[in-house]
Amino acid sequence: MDKWLKAVDRHLELNRNRFGSCGDDCGSQDEVQEPTDWPVRVLRLLRFSRRAPLMSLREITTGFILLYICLIFTLFFRVMGASTVEIGCRIHCDGEYGTVLYVGPIPGIDGTWYGIEWDNPSRGKHSGSYKDVTYFTTRIPNAGSFIKISKADIGISCPDSIRIKYGKTDDSTMTPNLINLPQKSGQERHIEMVGMKKIMGKQSNFSQLTDIVLNGMLVNGPGKENELRDLVPNVRDLDLSQNLLSSWGAVNNIVKQLPHITTLILSKNRLKIFEGAETNQEIYKSLKMLVLNDIAYCWEEILLCAVLWPFIEKLCVLDNGMTTLETPSFPVFSKLKLLSLDNNPLKNWSEVNKLGSLANLEEIHLDNTSLESIEFPDAFPTEKTSLFPSLKVLYIKNNEFQRWQDISELSKLRNLRNLMANNNPIVLSVNPETARQLIIAKIQGLETLNRTQIERSERRGAELDYLKRYRNQWATSCGNSTQNKLSEAFMAEHPTYIILLQKHGAADENEVKEQSTLIKDNLICVKIFSPKMPEKPILTKKLPAEMTVGKLKALVKRIFKVAAQEVTLTRIFKEDESQKTEMDNNLRQLSFYSISDQDKIAVEW
Repeated sequence: MDKWLKAVDRHLELNRNRFGSCGDDCGSQDEVQEPTDWPVRVLRLLRFSRRAPLMSLREITTGFILLYICLIFTLFFRVMGASTVEIGCRIHCDGEYGTVLYVGPIPGIDGTWYGIEWDNPSRGKHSGSYKDVTYFTTRIPNAGSFIKISKADIGISCPDSIRIKYGKTDDSTMTPNLINLPQKSGQERHIEMVGMKKIMGKQSNFSQLTDIVLNGMLVNGPGKENELRDLVPNVRDLDLSQNLLSSWGAVNNIVKQLPHITTLILSKNRLKIFEGAETNQEIYKSLKMLVLNDIAYCWEEILLCAVLWPFIEKLCVLDNGMTTLETPSFPVFSKLKLLSLDNNPLKNWSEVNKLGSLANLEEIHLDNTSLESIEFPDAFPTEKTSLFPSLKVLYIKNNEFQRWQDISELSKLRNLRNLMANNNPIVLSVNPETARQLIIAKIQGLETLNRTQIERSERRGAELDYLKRYRNQWATSCGNSTQNKLSEAFMAEHPTYIILLQKHGAADENEVKEQSTLIKDNLICVKIFSPKMPEKPILTKKLPAEMTVGKLKALVKRIFKVAAQEVTLTRIFKEDESQKTEMDNNLRQLSFYSISDQDKIAVEW
């Protein structure tokens, strides 16, 4: 028996070495892997039985029979598995996702290898070449590597993943209404979940499922014909994000079995464009919302696929690296009401205007898109633009707007009612209360700003303060309220001023002088620069004395485009530049540090 156990130990060690050393790039070592083939699993089970009483001859014989049967099946499925993986298939390996671009041998090295382009480029080691021979070419340089076929997980079908996640457990020791939470003491705390048994029963009754979430379940396709339709006929919302789907053909074969589907999430998949999309429009007739975040598509590729979804109303395409847009050709997106383009580096508002012909678009999300200005060139300052005729909700948070004129341009939108504009340099340049008042006065018809409803009294107060704040500029610009004598610069900056004059009348001159003095006395003119960017000219800014250090830090991070979590601000006295004070309390106002006009503020990170 000891000789037999030693032989088992030896076989386990050999397999551990064999599976653990099949590194990427034909020789570079990956971390050691646990053996995963069936024969080794059987040997492990037999080896662990050493803790139990000695096995009988019959048990030993049965173990070896099982071992050889497993060996035969392993070889069969390895060969069949390699033959079924085609170029373009998706695989999962060690927590990373990739696309197969090569299947075959590599001269001088045993076995069959997959050439993979990884979704995470840092996982790669080259661009598809080994020893001056190119086996495949990656889209992103150095995003590829080779792995042995035994390391690749090619996933499971959609019906199988549903059974795994939503099937009733066979563990008779589990009490559906109880959850055991481990404590630091080592004991368990029992929590009763009311209604848990009912939920588990509903989950295991697949025909009642309407919302299914399969993100990260390694789904690779629809399964057998009509299998999905027979299993979950009433699905309405389906999340297939971060799986192994490789083409729209696979997606089509899933969706056509779900006639009631309204929401589909396909984020973090890599889908080949499906030709002949027009012939598949019927299967998407019930789909209303589609999420395609981080699928490495440009806008042109989105438009190519869009003919599949003729009745889509909500589309999310975040994190796709889009820099340009194109005007959709009718009837593409003719029913679209919501579009989210967050986290795409568009930069130019002219790209956004290309979507202005979408007649039914009511909501657009443009957060964190590096936009620097807003302009509707088809309309004069006091006119309404013909673009975005139905737009009611606009998100423009975390962009690079530095002029109040950009906010004024939004007054040209006919139906804008809800605006999110936090964390833009121009908004951060004044205190939050002032910023809110200015935006409300500049955009007539706005009902909600930064998720807070605008009350009638708040609007009246903001508009009166706006008239007072800019009365002197208005008087200097024209001398009276005749619109055609106003300077173009004033009209571009304050297109609603004439409307407010007609609504409330001109502000009292003495009151304006008093307010103007207070405002002027409260502003500090400082010079902002960064020793880390000597090529950037010194910026002169007028800042309110009540601005906090934290707000100023947020402003300079936007100005200098700093990605660091924290920046350091140092006041440099204008009288003696050797005297410096670090502004280290984010909650303190600038006035706390006794900053005076022409002082310098150094920005470092």
